[in-house]
Amino acid sequence: MKKLLSLVLAAALCAPAFAQKMGSTNSNAPMMKQTIEAGSAKMSLDYEAITWADGKTMSRIMDKEKGAGARKRISESAAQAPLGSFTTSVECKIGEQTLPAGDYKVFFTIDEELNWSINFQGKDKTFAQKLTLADAGHESKRLMLCLYATDKGAGVYVAFGSKSGDLQINAEKKSS
Repeated sequence: MKKLLSLVLAAALCAPAFAQKMGSTNSNAPMMKQTIEAGSAKMSLDYEAITWADGKTMSRIMDKEKGAGARKRISESAAQAPLGSFTTSVECKIGEQTLPAGDYKVFFTIDEELNWSINFQGKDKTFAQKLTLADAGHESKRLMLCLYATDKGAGVYVAFGSKSGDLQINAEKKSS
């Protein structure tokens, strides 16, 4: 029994951790906090700048055939281990999704066709918005989300691995 328990424990310790925030490479990942205020409107994006095994996992999960299991595990565990939070004092439109003012957990999912989505999980509903990612021309070993101001609200630059993209957040109206 002790030998079986030892083998099971050894296998568990050697298995890669595919949840977004898990793994020893992320034990000291920096927390990033960003806020934009314009008049009475306020948006905040806080997240953990994870590495996903110092960028090595990214290559594996983006292999369409060999990475299917890893993508599935990441997507299934993402909501339980969100990377951060997004708070908005105004209703806003993110891509095709309209988010009411409020607090949201933020996490990423990846489908079988290697498409990434950013998810905003509120109290009653999760809003998923596909990300359009392209080759960045550089390697980002840590997840990077940069919140910036625009004329209509805000934007978020997303980069990880060799991919990057931009997500527009348009303020719809002030909440009362």
